[in-house]
Amino acid sequence: MKQEPIENVIIIHPHVLQKFLKYGKDYANLLALYSFYLYHAQLQKTNQPLVTDEFTRKGMNWASDRVKRIKKILKDMKLIEVVQKRQYYYVHLFFIYTKKKIGEILGKSKETEASAPNKPKPVKKEEKTEVKSPTLLTQWTEYCDKNKIRYTKSNIKSWEDKLINRLTIDQQEAIYNATNKKWKNFYIVPIKESKYHKFLGKSLMMDRDCDCLIDIAYRDKKYIYQFKNIKVTTAEPPSKIFARCGYSKEEVKTAPIVSVVQDKIIGLIKRF
Repeated sequence: MKQEPIENVIIIHPHVLQKFLKYGKDYANLLALYSFYLYHAQLQKTNQPLVTDEFTRKGMNWASDRVKRIKKILKDMKLIEVVQKRQYYYVHLFFIYTKKKIGEILGKSKETEASAPNKPKPVKKEEKTEVKSPTLLTQWTEYCDKNKIRYTKSNIKSWEDKLINRLTIDQQEAIYNATNKKWKNFYIVPIKESKYHKFLGKSLMMDRDCDCLIDIAYRDKKYIYQFKNIKVTTAEPPSKIFARCGYSKEEVKTAPIVSVVQDKIIGLIKRF
């Protein structure tokens, strides 16, 4: 079992996605290439990563013309700039939003609100986990292009609405079934019928506490459980791992360790 701490998740601003939508069928290409640049910016820990066209072509499995065309659109949109240093070409990213940076901005905002006199406190609203998967949407649109399935901006918006707020594994199953059966549209099961959605928000008591499940994905015959504080990769399916180690923080009595201790205490009381 592999556990990886979540460090600094990159977030694409909704305004950028709206700008991509204006380019119709190139929406998926723009999103894919921009996400590729953002990923390597995070990997190289700079907003000016070294990503040549040849490196991008191999990494994206695209033709050279496609890389150059989509890259030019990103340049025209003022989202990137190509910088040459000696024989190397770097891509400068103007806007990078990360979970950490947004947290810092929100933290400063809260401090300002606290210092403002006589300002009414805002009513706290329950936050909902929003799960988006640009990679899966790109995979679907590429399948449509390959099979000459026509689609419009409204189709893309409809597909986005289907995938939003759904676990990655539900999205993966929907896309896989549709492409495997050569459908012209994909169907995602309702939340009530999902085999996985019921585990959302639950925690695991393992070597270290895995706090509040926010997503499940499936890759290379392994389940990837993403919690608020850690990512766990294992071949064990949700039904088994949560039956063995799972608990809800709202119902602490159901926690495995608490239940064991409780049983021992009751046993000691009965002895006396």
